[in-house]
Amino acid sequence: MAPIIEQLPNEPFFHHLLRGVEANYFNLLTDVLYMRQRIRHAVPASMFDSHGRIDSKRPYMIVLAPGNYDYLVAALAILACGGAFAPIASSLTPEEICHLASITNASCILVSPHYQDLESQIQEYYAGNAKFGEPAATIQVTTNNPPMTPSPHIQIDPAMTLDPKSPGLLIFTSGTTGPPKGVVRPRCVWYANLPEVPSDHVVTAGARIEVIEDTPGAIWESFAKGQVTLFTAPPITFAALMRYFQENLDRLPGEQRNRYIEGARVLRRVVVSGGVTWPKVMEFWNQLLGHPLRNMYSSTEVTAATETTDGSDPALERCIGKPCRGVEVKLSEGDHGEILLKSDTMFTHYLGEEAATRAVFDEEGYYKSGDFGHLVGDQYVIDGRSSTDFIRFHGLRVPIHEVEARLLELPYISEAYVVPTTLNYQRQIAVLVRPTITKSPVRLLQIRSDLQDKIQRYKLPTLMRILRDDEQIPSTISGKPMRKKIEEQYFSLPEDDPLPADVQLCNPCVGMAETSRKAWDWAGMM
Repeated sequence: MAPIIEQLPNEPFFHHLLRGVEANYFNLLTDVLYMRQRIRHAVPASMFDSHGRIDSKRPYMIVLAPGNYDYLVAALAILACGGAFAPIASSLTPEEICHLASITNASCILVSPHYQDLESQIQEYYAGNAKFGEPAATIQVTTNNPPMTPSPHIQIDPAMTLDPKSPGLLIFTSGTTGPPKGVVRPRCVWYANLPEVPSDHVVTAGARIEVIEDTPGAIWESFAKGQVTLFTAPPITFAALMRYFQENLDRLPGEQRNRYIEGARVLRRVVVSGGVTWPKVMEFWNQLLGHPLRNMYSSTEVTAATETTDGSDPALERCIGKPCRGVEVKLSEGDHGEILLKSDTMFTHYLGEEAATRAVFDEEGYYKSGDFGHLVGDQYVIDGRSSTDFIRFHGLRVPIHEVEARLLELPYISEAYVVPTTLNYQRQIAVLVRPTITKSPVRLLQIRSDLQDKIQRYKLPTLMRILRDDEQIPSTISGKPMRKKIEEQYFSLPEDDPLPADVQLCNPCVGMAETSRKAWDWAGMM
């Protein structure tokens, strides 16, 4: 291994502080080689060509592992075989896992030792259900392997190439009512435009990975060490970190408080991605860091598409900046409309869904994102997703993100989630709020009164419920609010029976008769 190993740094690059796992590049390369060998022994030899590359007609292998070192080893071992890895959630049932293995025609399932019980359940399910045909081999991920003896002489063969457009990754998107769709990304996603997806490429870039507890307190303690230089998270995480600082760290004596601030300011790159960030959260981080967060617009199909720059106006709400390197962006109506995207590394197709694949590309090969936006100068601004980010109310379109932003400007509101619901056979603008001071009563009429000079009257909430201290909203694994589940959990209300005591209702046409009506309060419709 000498020609390769001599080029690698020998300090640990991976730290799992919760489990005490530490690995350097030599450990990683050794574990990947062992894992690749285990795959070759478990999968029929007929599936590999003379160079040891997996059959291009059956490239997929499933990875069942937490986001830790096991996952990293499994993914790289699959790529080293010329295959494409498909990560799945550990919360799936054996039936669901076997179904995904069947539709992907996966040759094997790589399972972390942490999910040993689930591995046994998968094998039992295969044994009792012939409908899935030949079962995929289950292979346990092994790490901390001893160096190979004799030490193999490893070099890169420039003559052995892989098609950059062949599958390299299969991501299952969350299905709303049924099985998820499989998004196939090409192999070149792993080596083209590396800076655009830093969280996925820190290993090849020579950086160190730390796995810590996913809590605001643990993240702030990590910042305080002054060693973290890159941090990427969804909006809900940045909001939680802000609240933790305000409620816990901001009250500390000056020297202790400054330790956290100075540690955070060591961060060279701080990116928020995966949704629209509330303006008050953006402002907090701007003041704390001394510079704005980088707001990245991305999707499963394209990954990083646009990002704010040093020239972006931090006061411009929902600004998503300019196209990332290698990405082309256009709007369907010129300076506004649906956001259309194209890049060499974007997804190639939905697995087994030719019609769905054709439907999401325009005649020039641009991916139709389903998100809408507009241009302000040379900066893109996202308006929302037509299917989920607007509420039809009295025939008018109410932008959810705008209403949430205005709610969060009220000093007594720390969280706000707007969802559509139906009551008395009419569409309602429902809001779930968490008060800043939990013991102070918050009234819907007061909120409507305080917002009437900030937004048009037809956008004002008509239904409200308060989040208790121990309640957390349903959210995706990436931290996005699951609005449909929020509606079902908090606003599934009887049509004729009295409302629950903790739900407040307001007729949008009454209750503020004493206030003067502004022009276009009802967009000229009422």
